[in-house]
Amino acid sequence: MKGHLQEAFFSLLLAGVAAFLCVAAMDIPGGAHGSIAPATFPSAITFAIALLALLNVAASLLKGKKADTLPAISRQGILNLILFIVLSTAYIWAMSVAGFVVSTFFYLILMPLLICLISADRKGLLAKPAFWARVIAFALIGTGIIYGVFVEMLKVRF
Repeated sequence: MKGHLQEAFFSLLLAGVAAFLCVAAMDIPGGAHGSIAPATFPSAITFAIALLALLNVAASLLKGKKADTLPAISRQGILNLILFIVLSTAYIWAMSVAGFVVSTFFYLILMPLLICLISADRKGLLAKPAFWARVIAFALIGTGIIYGVFVEMLKVRF
């Protein structure tokens, strides 16, 4: 498949998945009177991803043959994309089941793990205790910051 058509196809796929996740995120329960609903941020982000992906479809098709110098995506690249979509979808689902704090903590642990697994030059990091200490510290601090911003500052209630 030509590079620009492949980019348009995967952008369209991303737009479809993001639109599905946007609708699914709207079902996240909770929200109190006078506060931002828990579904607001995931819905806004997935809507923005879908919109940007659709704009990329248009840009890819408008470039046409000028963009055929783009390399075709490899099987590993397709697998990486699928894993990212599955993990992000599971995160949205887990928020409604396990709650915001628990699902965000595990998502912030699993994303660096996924990046290490798909990057040949980073696989060696998985055996190092210092890597796991950094990942866990990142997940704890990141979850705390996200909680502070959404729950304490923006008053999102679950």
